[in-house]
Amino acid sequence: MIIKPGLNIRIVTDIDLTKERIHVRSSIIYDTKGSTITIAQTDPPVLKSTLRKEVVITYLVHDKKGPVRYGFPALVTGFVDNYKLSSSNEVRAVTVSRRTEAQPYSIRMFYRVEPTGKSKLSMTIYDKEVNLLDVSLGGARFSHDKRLNLEDNAMVEAYINVDGATHVLEGRILRVWDGENERFRGELGFAAIEFVNMNKALEHALSRKIREIERESRFNEVFP
Repeated sequence: MIIKPGLNIRIVTDIDLTKERIHVRSSIIYDTKGSTITIAQTDPPVLKSTLRKEVVITYLVHDKKGPVRYGFPALVTGFVDNYKLSSSNEVRAVTVSRRTEAQPYSIRMFYRVEPTGKSKLSMTIYDKEVNLLDVSLGGARFSHDKRLNLEDNAMVEAYINVDGATHVLEGRILRVWDGENERFRGELGFAAIEFVNMNKALEHALSRKIREIERESRFNEVFP
């Protein structure tokens, strides 16, 4: 896929293997000239301390099998406080230098766990609670009442409750499908959602919850 202006991207700025945490920020490509790519500054922003450091630029490609994420390493080369989108519109931007060609990219630290009814973790979309099948810092898969009427690539507002505290974020519906079991067809739908703009409070809370669920799962395997 050709990298061109207007492409929505996610930037992996930091991976902490010891804490099972990854920092990802959403952005959009403004311009490309050779290996130099100008992207929108993120919120929270990519810090100037990342200058000359490597990040990973990732984006989704839709093929016959569904969405596939691609990525490539890039070096942060500069910050522009008054980048001109047009003669009357100036914005903040970041320039990066592409280092290699893109290839299928798996954000490994988006480790998925399967919550249970005792996990104190739930998600609501359009005021309707969905049934979480698995969840990670990057997104979730869930079943839902078909009357929720979700569509591929739709942006939705999701509410995630972790240990009684509710957090709100935007999410992109990556895929919707029917259940394989005939008994559920016509009643339940299934969907995968990508979390788009997770704030620090939710990132920390969900990260702790994922590690907690993983520990409980390992314990139950040893002591069923």
